[in-house]
Amino acid sequence: MINNAYSTILALNAMTQGKIWHVKPYSGRDSRDGKTADTAFKTLVKAQAKATANKNDIVLLYTEGNSASATTDYQATALAWAKDGVHLIGVGSGVMIGQRSRIAQLSTSKTVEDLFTLSADNCCIANLEIYQGVATSTATSPRAMVVSGQRNRIVNCQISGMGDTSMDTAGARSLAVIYPAAENIFQHCYIGLDTVIRATNAAEIDITGTGVAARVPRTIFEDCIFSRYTSVTTSKMVAHTYCDRFTMYKNCSFLSIPGITGSALMTGAFSTSDVNGMIAVQGSSLFYIGDWTTADDTSVYISSYNGVQDDDITLVNIGVASTSDVVD
Repeated sequence: MINNAYSTILALNAMTQGKIWHVKPYSGRDSRDGKTADTAFKTLVKAQAKATANKNDIVLLYTEGNSASATTDYQATALAWAKDGVHLIGVGSGVMIGQRSRIAQLSTSKTVEDLFTLSADNCCIANLEIYQGVATSTATSPRAMVVSGQRNRIVNCQISGMGDTSMDTAGARSLAVIYPAAENIFQHCYIGLDTVIRATNAAEIDITGTGVAARVPRTIFEDCIFSRYTSVTTSKMVAHTYCDRFTMYKNCSFLSIPGITGSALMTGAFSTSDVNGMIAVQGSSLFYIGDWTTADDTSVYISSYNGVQDDDITLVNIGVASTSDVVD
């Protein structure tokens, strides 16, 4: 399966006409050639600089232990993945949560807004943890991952932002998929964070265009876990603005974590504004979230195994999708 780290790497190695670049944040050196595991670079910046666009070059990011220092490429500024057709794969156990091949923000860099930006097209990003969290951040709207490229595949990644209470701002996000992004797919990913409360932040994820002529079409989430810990009942898991054709959630779980000090039941998982087409929810579940949206929404279509689950309600429904957010 694609969410196995090694099958992903082997498949890409067998198919690529490009080169393989090796990165070891702990023991690597950027003065080396990066062509083998024994001569690995230290940073992803160096590896991407050496890679050639549109040749299906592969950058492998190795874990060398279980500690942060042995696993993480720390960023002092935004890491911009901007070369089309250059793939980035973590080499480790391939777990969904707590990936040891990590991209994180340097603790002394307090002003970073966007940690990892994927503006390139046709890339596979797999088996990574992208984590943004530093104490006393002064960023206005920090976002862990921003995808503006097209036809990318993000597989088996943890994408977590707002890892400190200082990052709990209204515009902060774990993930933002923004115009001109189109036709990106997220598979078997853990998106969000349940260790730092959101008391100000409005939404964990943005899928947003900039107007009626600049919409984000055909974003797919498959077999993903969305997680959030909030004290604000009106906050949302995903904010959809100027989306086009469809945004699909297939076999996904939305978790608003209860039982923690200050936790509150979110009244709705989604917010919507000017959706051209539909938000399609297939075989997905809400946990400790009141409903899919806080009012009936004709852009939201639901065919769900388990519509809503909290302390008082357990509904089971599977069949024809309805345009109502209320699952009967």
